[in-house]
Amino acid sequence: MGRKGNALENLSLISYIGISMVVPILGGLYIGKWIDARFGTDPTFLLIFIVLGVIVAFMNLFKIGTKDVKNKTRK
Repeated sequence: MGRKGNALENLSLISYIGISMVVPILGGLYIGKWIDARFGTDPTFLLIFIVLGVIVAFMNLFKIGTKDVKNKTRK
């Protein structure tokens, strides 16, 4: 199961990275739109929370990358 197991492991990692980047951005979009609709401040909170979502997404990406590097150096 050498190559097939490695391919599935890589596919799993790619899916994990994609989900961990998309979810904070969409969460920021949803929360920003909701707060703007509630208070009538049209694009202000939307932009703030999208930027926060992008920052959190890249922090997640950095954590995943450093965890992978730490795991490979221990083996």
